[in-house]
Amino acid sequence: MPAEFKNVHSEHIKACFLRAYQRFPKLHPHRIVVHQRRMDKTTMNAQPIVNRYFFLRKHRQYRVNVSSNMHLKSKINIHELPEDVLVGWFAHELGHIYDYLYRSAFGLIRFGLGYLWLGNFRTGAERKADIFAIDRGFGHEILATKTFILEHSNLPDKYKKRISLYYMSPDEVALMVEGKERDDLRMDRLL
Repeated sequence: MPAEFKNVHSEHIKACFLRAYQRFPKLHPHRIVVHQRRMDKTTMNAQPIVNRYFFLRKHRQYRVNVSSNMHLKSKINIHELPEDVLVGWFAHELGHIYDYLYRSAFGLIRFGLGYLWLGNFRTGAERKADIFAIDRGFGHEILATKTFILEHSNLPDKYKKRISLYYMSPDEVALMVEGKERDDLRMDRLL
Protein backbone atom coordinates (compact mmCIF):
# COMPACT_ATOMS: atom_id res chain seq x y z
CA MET A 1 0.00 0.00 0.00
CA PRO A 2 1.60 3.29 -0.99
CA ALA A 3 2.05 6.07 1.51
CA GLU A 4 -0.44 8.92 1.41
CA PHE A 5 0.34 12.60 1.75
CA LYS A 6 -2.02 15.11 3.33
CA ASN A 7 -1.25 18.85 3.04
CA VAL A 8 2.28 18.03 1.83
CA HIS A 9 3.03 20.19 -1.18
CA SER A 10 6.81 19.91 -1.26
CA GLU A 11 8.21 17.28 -3.64
CA HIS A 12 11.41 17.35 -1.55
CA ILE A 13 9.51 16.24 1.57
CA LYS A 14 7.68 13.52 -0.38
CA ALA A 15 10.88 12.21 -1.97
CA CYS A 16 12.74 12.14 1.35
CA PHE A 17 9.90 10.27 3.04
CA LEU A 18 9.69 7.73 0.21
CA ARG A 19 13.47 7.19 0.32
CA ALA A 20 13.18 6.20 3.99
CA TYR A 21 9.91 4.30 3.52
CA GLN A 22 11.31 1.98 0.83
CA ARG A 23 13.70 0.36 3.34
CA PHE A 24 10.89 -0.52 5.75
CA PRO A 25 9.07 -3.18 3.67
CA LYS A 26 7.18 -4.57 6.69
CA LEU A 27 5.35 -1.24 6.85
CA HIS A 28 4.19 -1.38 3.22
CA PRO A 29 0.99 -3.40 3.87
CA HIS A 30 -0.18 -0.71 6.30
CA ARG A 31 -1.77 2.61 5.44
CA ILE A 32 0.63 5.40 6.43
CA VAL A 33 -0.43 9.02 6.08
CA VAL A 34 2.20 11.77 6.11
CA HIS A 35 0.31 14.81 7.37
CA GLN A 36 1.90 18.24 7.33
CA ARG A 37 0.28 20.45 9.94
CA ARG A 38 1.00 23.03 12.60
CA MET A 39 2.69 21.55 15.66
CA ASP A 40 3.98 23.67 18.52
CA LYS A 41 6.23 21.40 20.58
CA THR A 42 7.78 19.03 18.09
CA THR A 43 8.91 18.87 14.50
CA MET A 44 7.73 15.33 13.71
CA ASN A 45 6.02 12.44 15.39
CA ALA A 46 4.59 9.06 14.45
CA GLN A 47 1.49 7.50 15.91
CA PRO A 48 -1.14 4.89 15.22
CA ILE A 49 -4.41 6.21 13.85
CA VAL A 50 -7.18 5.52 16.34
CA ASN A 51 -10.02 4.18 14.24
CA ARG A 52 -11.82 0.85 13.79
CA TYR A 53 -8.53 -0.80 12.74
CA PHE A 54 -6.64 0.23 15.87
CA PHE A 55 -7.44 -3.07 17.59
CA LEU A 56 -6.55 -5.15 14.50
CA ARG A 57 -2.75 -5.22 14.43
CA LYS A 58 -2.65 -6.61 10.87
CA HIS A 59 -4.79 -3.75 9.52
CA ARG A 60 -3.67 -0.94 11.81
CA GLN A 61 -3.00 2.43 10.19
CA TYR A 62 -0.39 5.03 11.09
CA ARG A 63 0.33 8.72 10.68
CA VAL A 64 3.57 10.69 10.55
CA ASN A 65 2.86 14.28 11.53
CA VAL A 66 5.26 16.84 10.10
CA SER A 67 5.41 20.46 11.19
CA SER A 68 5.69 23.12 8.53
CA ASN A 69 8.77 24.56 10.20
CA MET A 70 11.27 23.90 12.94
CA HIS A 71 10.92 25.82 16.17
CA LEU A 72 13.71 28.28 15.60
CA LYS A 73 14.20 31.86 16.58
CA SER A 74 14.28 32.45 12.84
CA LYS A 75 12.16 29.81 11.11
CA ILE A 76 13.53 27.12 8.85
CA ASN A 77 10.89 25.48 6.71
CA ILE A 78 10.99 21.70 6.80
CA HIS A 79 11.21 21.55 3.01
CA GLU A 80 14.47 23.55 3.23
CA LEU A 81 16.26 20.91 5.35
CA PRO A 82 19.13 19.04 3.66
CA GLU A 83 18.09 15.71 2.14
CA ASP A 84 20.11 13.51 4.52
CA VAL A 85 18.72 15.34 7.57
CA LEU A 86 15.12 14.96 6.42
CA VAL A 87 15.57 11.32 5.36
CA GLY A 88 17.15 10.54 8.73
CA TRP A 89 14.28 12.21 10.54
CA PHE A 90 11.71 10.22 8.56
CA ALA A 91 13.69 6.99 9.10
CA HIS A 92 13.58 7.65 12.85
CA GLU A 93 9.80 8.16 12.76
CA LEU A 94 9.35 5.02 10.66
CA GLY A 95 11.43 3.24 13.31
CA HIS A 96 8.73 4.16 15.80
CA ILE A 97 6.02 2.75 13.53
CA TYR A 98 8.06 -0.42 13.07
CA ASP A 99 8.09 -0.73 16.87
CA TYR A 100 4.30 -0.21 16.99
CA LEU A 101 3.68 -3.07 14.53
CA TYR A 102 4.34 -5.67 17.18
CA ARG A 103 2.33 -4.10 19.99
CA SER A 104 -1.27 -4.95 20.83
CA ALA A 105 -3.78 -2.13 21.16
CA PHE A 106 -3.39 -2.34 24.94
CA GLY A 107 0.41 -2.35 24.49
CA LEU A 108 0.17 0.84 22.41
CA ILE A 109 -1.94 2.54 25.06
CA ARG A 110 0.57 1.50 27.72
CA PHE A 111 3.38 2.71 25.43
CA GLY A 112 1.72 6.12 25.03
CA LEU A 113 1.26 6.56 28.76
CA GLY A 114 4.83 5.45 29.48
CA TYR A 115 6.16 7.83 26.83
CA LEU A 116 4.26 10.78 28.29
CA TRP A 117 4.99 10.15 31.95
CA LEU A 118 8.28 8.26 32.28
CA GLY A 119 11.52 9.84 31.10
CA ASN A 120 13.42 6.54 31.03
CA PHE A 121 10.66 4.96 28.96
CA ARG A 122 10.82 7.85 26.47
CA THR A 123 14.60 7.52 26.24
CA GLY A 124 14.27 3.80 25.49
CA ALA A 125 11.61 4.41 22.83
CA GLU A 126 13.68 7.08 21.06
CA ARG A 127 16.80 4.95 21.08
CA LYS A 128 14.88 1.96 19.77
CA ALA A 129 13.54 4.03 16.85
CA ASP A 130 17.09 5.11 15.99
CA ILE A 131 18.34 1.52 16.18
CA PHE A 132 15.60 0.31 13.83
CA ALA A 133 16.54 3.08 11.37
CA ILE A 134 20.27 2.31 11.63
CA ASP A 135 19.58 -1.40 11.09
CA ARG A 136 17.89 -0.48 7.81
CA GLY A 137 20.94 1.38 6.58
CA PHE A 138 20.17 4.93 7.71
CA GLY A 139 23.07 5.37 10.12
CA HIS A 140 24.66 8.26 8.24
CA GLU A 141 21.30 9.99 7.84
CA ILE A 142 20.46 9.60 11.55
CA LEU A 143 23.90 11.02 12.35
CA ALA A 144 23.27 13.96 9.98
CA THR A 145 19.94 14.64 11.71
CA LYS A 146 21.41 14.57 15.23
CA THR A 147 24.35 16.75 14.21
CA PHE A 148 22.06 19.26 12.50
CA ILE A 149 19.77 19.54 15.52
CA LEU A 150 22.48 19.81 18.14
CA GLU A 151 24.86 22.06 16.23
CA HIS A 152 22.38 24.38 14.52
CA SER A 153 22.90 27.68 16.28
CA ASN A 154 19.34 28.95 15.79
CA LEU A 155 17.66 26.09 17.61
CA PRO A 156 16.54 27.03 21.12
CA ASP A 157 18.68 25.58 23.92
CA LYS A 158 15.55 24.01 25.47
CA TYR A 159 14.96 22.01 22.26
CA LYS A 160 18.60 20.90 22.09
CA LYS A 161 18.53 19.90 25.76
CA ARG A 162 15.46 17.73 25.20
CA ILE A 163 17.15 16.04 22.24
CA SER A 164 20.32 15.45 24.30
CA LEU A 165 18.29 14.04 27.19
CA TYR A 166 16.09 11.54 25.35
CA TYR A 167 17.88 10.68 22.10
CA MET A 168 21.12 8.96 21.16
CA SER A 169 24.06 11.33 20.91
CA PRO A 170 25.90 11.77 17.60
CA ASP A 171 28.86 9.89 19.16
CA GLU A 172 26.64 6.92 20.06
CA VAL A 173 25.15 6.86 16.56
CA ALA A 174 28.62 7.05 15.00
CA LEU A 175 29.81 4.09 17.11
CA MET A 176 26.77 2.05 16.09
CA VAL A 177 27.27 2.88 12.41
CA GLU A 178 30.96 2.00 12.63
CA GLY A 179 30.15 -1.30 14.36
CA LYS A 180 27.43 -2.15 11.83
CA GLU A 181 29.74 -1.38 8.91
CA ARG A 182 32.42 -3.61 10.45
CA ASP A 183 29.85 -6.40 10.89
CA ASP A 184 28.71 -5.98 7.26
CA LEU A 185 32.32 -6.24 6.08
CA ARG A 186 32.78 -9.43 8.09
CA MET A 187 29.62 -10.89 6.54
CA ASP A 188 30.87 -9.99 3.03
CA ARG A 189 34.09 -11.94 3.68
CA LEU A 190 32.07 -14.98 4.73
CA LEU A 191 30.00 -15.03 1.54
